[in-house]
Amino acid sequence: MEMQQLSRTLTALADQMADQGDDEQLLGAPQLLQAQSLCLKLMARLSRQAEQLADPRAAVAYAQFAEGFSRQATRSNIIAASLVETTAAHALNLQEFDDLCAGRTDFSAEPRFAAGRTVYQDAANLLANLLDLNYFEASRRVDDAHLVHARRELTGAACAPRFTLLAEHFATASDPLAASSNASSPWSPPDLHHLRDPREVLKTARALDKFEPEDTTFDGIPTSATATAPDGALLEEHASALLAEFPMRTRQKHLATLIKEYKDAHAQTRTPPLGLFRGRVVNGVHEFIVRVCALDAELWISLIAQADNKRTQAGAAARQASEQPRPEQPEQSERSEQSDQPEQSERSGNSGPLEEATSHEESPEQGTPIDEQPAGELPGELPGEPPGEPPSEGPDELWHSDDPLPEWARGEDSLPSDADPPDRTAPGAAAPAMPGSCTIPERRLNALNAVLRNIDPENSTKRITPEIVVHASYEDLNDLASLHGITAHGVKLSAPELRTMLCEAKVLSPIYNADGVIMDIGRDARLFPRWMKLAARDRDGGCLVPGCTVEPALLEFHHFKPWSKGGHTRLQDCCPLCSTHHVMVHSGYLRLVKIKGLPYVILPRHQDPEQQPRRNSYFART
Repeated sequence: MEMQQLSRTLTALADQMADQGDDEQLLGAPQLLQAQSLCLKLMARLSRQAEQLADPRAAVAYAQFAEGFSRQATRSNIIAASLVETTAAHALNLQEFDDLCAGRTDFSAEPRFAAGRTVYQDAANLLANLLDLNYFEASRRVDDAHLVHARRELTGAACAPRFTLLAEHFATASDPLAASSNASSPWSPPDLHHLRDPREVLKTARALDKFEPEDTTFDGIPTSATATAPDGALLEEHASALLAEFPMRTRQKHLATLIKEYKDAHAQTRTPPLGLFRGRVVNGVHEFIVRVCALDAELWISLIAQADNKRTQAGAAARQASEQPRPEQPEQSERSEQSDQPEQSERSGNSGPLEEATSHEESPEQGTPIDEQPAGELPGELPGEPPGEPPSEGPDELWHSDDPLPEWARGEDSLPSDADPPDRTAPGAAAPAMPGSCTIPERRLNALNAVLRNIDPENSTKRITPEIVVHASYEDLNDLASLHGITAHGVKLSAPELRTMLCEAKVLSPIYNADGVIMDIGRDARLFPRWMKLAARDRDGGCLVPGCTVEPALLEFHHFKPWSKGGHTRLQDCCPLCSTHHVMVHSGYLRLVKIKGLPYVILPRHQDPEQQPRRNSYFART
């Protein structure tokens, strides 16, 4: 068959099936199975031909189609498991299974069921043996079907799933080409950015199911979703709304936050003990586990963020120190990890339990999960950053929109140092008092925090002074007893911790109008002053580009309108961007627009066909 004839045949078949709406027009079992068999053979042959592609554009399109096929296969697996269960397929006669595998089943005759004991115990047991699956994988498919596709009633008939709203998201993933950016094109790939990923829906449903009572629908007692958020709405309603957010990184973070907040509110998260603990030793490298409260966590994160910043003098000094030759004894190397929220494994797929520590009786927990933050989401985990880069010489000159691209923006290793004042005042807090009775890990932690808080002013070496910015609403300031805040790095503070910080720290107090715009206006000067940078970072949280997770401490500040073209250096025109997206704005890959005084980003058409102005909500504090 010629390719043109094949294309016309497949197009006619797809159009015919798309127009079918009545049950009388549906394919019978033999025709349906024959079509699926042919499609499977066609897919195998097309995949082999795709391996020979040499055009990079065709390779990109093939990757989009492959992902669309993968998502459709995920949904089909769940639906198939549901059908196997609701039709009681596990109770078929042994001869029926033999006929199916041989392809000689007579679908015009009634199915034959086992007269006595069934061959397989249940649907999961049948799937595991027939599909050569692990039993637990087969059982999970059946359980997933109960959550987002269909359950069984007492009579064995199918009924509504547990999460009806999530089931709608799961069903919308059935037609990948329905979300195509150009449905009129004969080969237009699916718009995967706005198409629900069934794997993501299933992951969300499994997480919410942990908060629900046991499902007794099959026992004759119907159940539905009951877990509610603080506002009284079902968690499922919030999760359904979050699944519609764009892009993926933002919605996954917000979904993880929704689940974690519910756990914390219902005491489902066990609070680990504070302190400094010994971990394992791997090839002479010693691991230490540090657990701190929220107030000290912000101190640590601020310190790490500055050390990671190549453009600060402190960061350059820290990198220069890291380049010094290491001692010959590798067993003296140490690595510390912070974990003030050990139950956030939903945020990252690479989080896992800590392996057994070396045999020290002081370690209070064996196998305690450590919050290994995803790369690029918190300081110290920036992807692709080469260690130990030498600091560049000379003063910092902030890159402006009308200047040519600097060397570091072209991919060079060396970056200019920061334009911040060289001297920072250390917090005036005194050394924390050492409790009379505390555990050994707590004593070590207190000593370490004392080192972080108290920096010798006579030391000529450039040190890192942690900076702490707290966000709290103006109305809440009238009631300090119940006041809660959140730091610039996303650490939540309780009322006692925030009151302590307000007494000891310098406070930045931006005032917003109803649209979230800072009311004051900066000086008419070319360079953004330090307070304006802090205010812009406070307003936007991080890089403006949706889904960007670069640490806010590493931001650059772009003039909305170039200075040479009449632009002003003011808060309304100060646009925080990471270095990568800063270059993309200047190259025209990204566009900036302003709505009600706030800067928005318009993504390229192939990422966002709607060309809708968007803001990054990844760092949103509410």
